[in-house]
Amino acid sequence: MEVDSQRPDFGFPGYWLKANSETCVHLASQQPNKIRDHFLLKKHPKGTTGSGAVDHIAFLAKDPRAVRSRIQSNKVEMHYRSFPDAKPPLFQIFLKDPDDVTIELNFLGEKIDERAWQGEGSASAMTLRKEPGKKTKLAHQN
Repeated sequence: MEVDSQRPDFGFPGYWLKANSETCVHLASQQPNKIRDHFLLKKHPKGTTGSGAVDHIAFLAKDPRAVRSRIQSNKVEMHYRSFPDAKPPLFQIFLKDPDDVTIELNFLGEKIDERAWQGEGSASAMTLRKEPGKKTKLAHQN
């Protein structure tokens, strides 16, 4: 396993690990972080030692508009995050499964029109922007 240097600066520390040239594990600190905790739908952790609980699971996905439609038709609360400055651009949808595990859907190379997604069944939305010479900042949130 090797560290994937393609991980964008999401505004909190972490690593992506690759096996056979495919990113397959995401690691992040349990230390409280406003951006990370908000978009992963986290409550503050009760400690930093492992309990064996799964925090979230991530999947690559395609066609965010069709996915959103299916989520809306099932009346599931979703949150989304747009990171258009990432290389490649990244759009993500987050929702909870029945056991309260966060499901992260990653749409690589996708940029969305924020206005078209506003109020369309999303409980919250966040856009991150990379400023020249600066760390990632929260650009927009509703």
